[in-house]
Amino acid sequence: MSNINLKKLRDYRHLTVDGDITVHLTQDQQAMILKTYDYGLNSLTDIDEMLLSAVIRRLKVAINPEYELNG
Repeated sequence: MSNINLKKLRDYRHLTVDGDITVHLTQDQQAMILKTYDYGLNSLTDIDEMLLSAVIRRLKVAINPEYELNG
């Protein structure tokens, strides 16, 4: 994918609100966050990437609940 089409962070600000969100993660998802932090994205296996994607999706839905309805 060409970087020319990538949106900037400011393009997403209208989808957020100023404040805290709560996300519930499974024990495996929590462990995946710790592993990714310790070893980086390049160290992840395909299964690790799937777990991390699930965490990111939970975060996205918590930040923008409309995504779950429309995504």
